[in-house]
Amino acid sequence: MTVRQLHYTSCEDGLEGIQGFQVSAMTPGVPKPLSELAVRASVYEAGPSFVARLRDGDLDEFPVAFGYVPQGRSGVLFQSRYAGADFTGRLGNYFAHALLVDDVAAELGDVLPIDLWRSPAWVHGRLDGTSLPELTGLPAGTAVTPDRVRALVTAGGTGNLERVLGAVQRLLAAGRGRLVLVVRDDETAARWLAAACRSLPRELGLRISFVTYTSRPEEAPVLVCGTTPDVRLPAYGDFTTVSLLEPAPRDPDGTRYASALAQLWERDQVDTALALAAQASPALTAPELDAFAVLLELALDLAAAAPPDESTLLTALRLGVDRMPRGLPAAAWQRVADQVLDAGGPQDVAAWAELLRAAHGNGEPVPSTLYGTYFVASLTAPQRHWQPTLAQADLTDVAENVVLPALLDGRSPALVERLVDHRDLVRFTADALDRRLADQRETRHLATTLKPEVVRLLVANSRSGRVRLLADLVLARSGELDPVKVMAEATRFDSVEWQHLGPVLWPQDPSTEESVRLLRDVPTRVLVESRLGQRIVARALEHSARPDLKPEEGRLIEEVLRSPVAADLGERDQAGLNAARRIAHFATAKPGRGAAREVLTALDDLSGLTPEQSDRLRTALAGYVLRADAGPHLELLGDVLALHARPFLPAYRNAVREELAKAPYQKVAEAIVVWWGLEQEHVRRTLVDETLPLALRRRRRRYLDKVGGQLQVTAKRLGVDPPRPSWPGWWQNWRARKEKRGFFGFAFDLLRGKKEK
Repeated sequence: MTVRQLHYTSCEDGLEGIQGFQVSAMTPGVPKPLSELAVRASVYEAGPSFVARLRDGDLDEFPVAFGYVPQGRSGVLFQSRYAGADFTGRLGNYFAHALLVDDVAAELGDVLPIDLWRSPAWVHGRLDGTSLPELTGLPAGTAVTPDRVRALVTAGGTGNLERVLGAVQRLLAAGRGRLVLVVRDDETAARWLAAACRSLPRELGLRISFVTYTSRPEEAPVLVCGTTPDVRLPAYGDFTTVSLLEPAPRDPDGTRYASALAQLWERDQVDTALALAAQASPALTAPELDAFAVLLELALDLAAAAPPDESTLLTALRLGVDRMPRGLPAAAWQRVADQVLDAGGPQDVAAWAELLRAAHGNGEPVPSTLYGTYFVASLTAPQRHWQPTLAQADLTDVAENVVLPALLDGRSPALVERLVDHRDLVRFTADALDRRLADQRETRHLATTLKPEVVRLLVANSRSGRVRLLADLVLARSGELDPVKVMAEATRFDSVEWQHLGPVLWPQDPSTEESVRLLRDVPTRVLVESRLGQRIVARALEHSARPDLKPEEGRLIEEVLRSPVAADLGERDQAGLNAARRIAHFATAKPGRGAAREVLTALDDLSGLTPEQSDRLRTALAGYVLRADAGPHLELLGDVLALHARPFLPAYRNAVREELAKAPYQKVAEAIVVWWGLEQEHVRRTLVDETLPLALRRRRRRYLDKVGGQLQVTAKRLGVDPPRPSWPGWWQNWRARKEKRGFFGFAFDLLRGKKEK
């Protein structure tokens, strides 16, 4: 170490050979620019509050002006103290001791200029002679220890600290302007200056010129100067003033770096931040400090007013990867991954590709989740980008934590198409899905949200039954698979919670056709547990209440009655379904063998039905009987009337009136002959004399002629004896009686308000 010295004061025997302020002693060989800088910078003048005390004998009460001014690689450190009266007795003398350093960074080593506050190297008055030796050591002082500085700058909060650091940062970045710190005394100024210098990377800390005290801030040739409250502050010029007399709230316009370092002063972790900064090559510049602050937030889990936007984050990470290889710990990269994932993934995919490629090459501890998030974004980007080769463990992590969530939320439509080229990743993703489906509530949820193209991709790369079931459910909901077949085939899977599958496959009730197939193809236990059985029974009951039951609805009712799912039905519902089944059967069937037993049984059960059901069943029975061929018609009608004439005959008469009004003449002739063959004469006369005229009231004479011509042939075939005098004669007489009443008595009946019961 080679440090030259200079003393400056008012004397009569100095190096300049004058009487007054001059260099009184100096190390030989001092470059003139440095000596001139030392003289200018170390000027001392007491402030207003000390003017009245210039004659005091205790000079230690006057503030000390300790400062540092760099000039290129060299620099000057100085300490100026009030010296009272000079050799002439004139007040206002001061003594300045300056240290002149050719290469500040090299000569000071790990010491910062501010560390020399109160150093034993300083002398406070003239020595004998005019030649000073070179110093071989610069011991630091003990007044600005880290603990003392920390106690001062964190007392009452870090608002003032943020203001000081932010102001210094801006001045260094701009390369212009000055900062004035208003403090109570020189000791306080020294500690605040120590906080500022020790909060910066060493190279930037050496750029801070400062002085602990000046009574003329506007004239001080330094970046940061301290002054006391009695001093008049600059009224104009590029000055920033920060009063440190009282605690202050946080600066809402503070810099990111100032906020980060303030937190680290509170934690006593400033050295950790500076150690990371020291890894930067080349060294950090002032404009890069906010980007570096992002790295500190990530590495040390610091709070920030707001998360960095993507551009800021990329700039910071690029700084770390390029200039501080492997400087960021794994925890910092994990926080990066979390932030990127929370933001919905990388937006500037090209920039992330360059960054992560460099990080991968450096061997940075980038977590697989960040690679995976980027991987998904790169797969969906318009252009192809670099993609990392991931180990199996990383593939598993990426598949579970990045790719699968991206597929499930459906925000990346192009992802499915690009994943086709990454079968290993798809396989791991399908495995991750399988693990997720262990909770069958997930099956229900995903079946309603996943897109068909996603499940097609995953199921093609999986042997999992759970994944297959999920795929079948999704494809059935989209219409690509038959839901009944899916339900039936799902019974081969073990431990299926069927209550989830019914609502998934049928958000609305199954159709009638589907209900029939479900009852036939799916085990009763499954129908019950899935609650489909209950819904099918409800549909059957709904059908049974309709007057116009369709054939397929009748088939559903039959299947329900055959199925054990109807076992829990009450008697009334059972009766209603049976009635509906019979109605459907009798409404379309034609009597065959055993028809009489069917009809009589149905009539026996009328008492258990509602009035509406009873009416509908009697109507269907009447149509069924009337639909029979002539021979069975006669036999069936006779049996029914013998036992159930009262409930059956009104319905039969209505059926006759409606059916024969549009039937061919042969059918009308058959009905007349059948009625004539009945043993119940009063029924025969009611049908022939009252019901038949109503049915035929719109028929033409020619049609009626054909009916008459068919009567004898039909009666002979059925073995029914003719009325007197004969069938043709009887028919002519019947027609004559009806025609006399005018249009078969219809108008007459209408005027009388006659209604057939």
